[in-house]
Amino acid sequence: MKIRKEFINFLMIAVGAVIAAFSIEDLLAPNDIFDGGIVGVSMIVSSFSKAKLSIMTWLFNMPFLLLAWKKKGKLYVIRSVYAMTVFSAAVAFFEEHHPVTDDHLLAVTFGGLILGIGVGLVLRYGGCLDGTEILASVLSRKFHLSVAKQVLFFNIVLYIVVGFLYHWDKGLYSILTYVIVSVVMTRVEEGFDAQRGCLIFTHDDVKLIKERIYQELGRTCTEWETAGYIGGENKALYVVVTQYELRQLRDIVSDFNCFVTVSSIDEIIGKNVKSQSVRESLLQGETENE
Repeated sequence: MKIRKEFINFLMIAVGAVIAAFSIEDLLAPNDIFDGGIVGVSMIVSSFSKAKLSIMTWLFNMPFLLLAWKKKGKLYVIRSVYAMTVFSAAVAFFEEHHPVTDDHLLAVTFGGLILGIGVGLVLRYGGCLDGTEILASVLSRKFHLSVAKQVLFFNIVLYIVVGFLYHWDKGLYSILTYVIVSVVMTRVEEGFDAQRGCLIFTHDDVKLIKERIYQELGRTCTEWETAGYIGGENKALYVVVTQYELRQLRDIVSDFNCFVTVSSIDEIIGKNVKSQSVRESLLQGETENE
């Protein structure tokens, strides 16, 4: 099972790397529209030196993987070397193709969309195509800045450089591409069934609320006693739902006197049990009790 899982991981990393390479080489680079991070630096150097972009991206990224060896672990480094190698080989392959379009708006829109899908797949299955985040994670302890802020600052500087070197319209196009890539990449990495954690406080009949949630969403709740400063004793329920089930949950709690907070969940470890298996376990428990 573990070998099969790793095979799928490496397969999907390769698919994502090829998709990203197509976007870079056949949509963005021919129109002087630049990605962020080390790949963006590689694109600038390649543009001025006429060196192969496929070689530049591989050479510039490899040193950062030495930093990742202790920080991220051996398996992460192996996956990332594999991802960057496939990416560079795919870039070399697409270098022989003619650009898809010379329309900048089309290049930004579809280049950003396709690149976001490719990078998101690589990240979702445990790989990496850019060393910027690795460097930022190492420096975060020294400068007390989050990885996201460091990457953002780096890319702001990069796009200012792009503006000076290639005119400001190219810099603005690159920023727009980066925004599209970030949105799509995050959605692909998290999955379209991203989970939400909902904390429900109420004085009403929690048994009825739990039953509604189970019957309509197939979700079970964790329950415990709580006490408010003014409201006194009440009940709290915690349930995890997908973003598409959130609307149904809102409809359910609107029929009761509830206070609800909703938060994003980065990761779930273990099984998030839903209706059929839960129903079977409940029926089994009832049978045993009889």
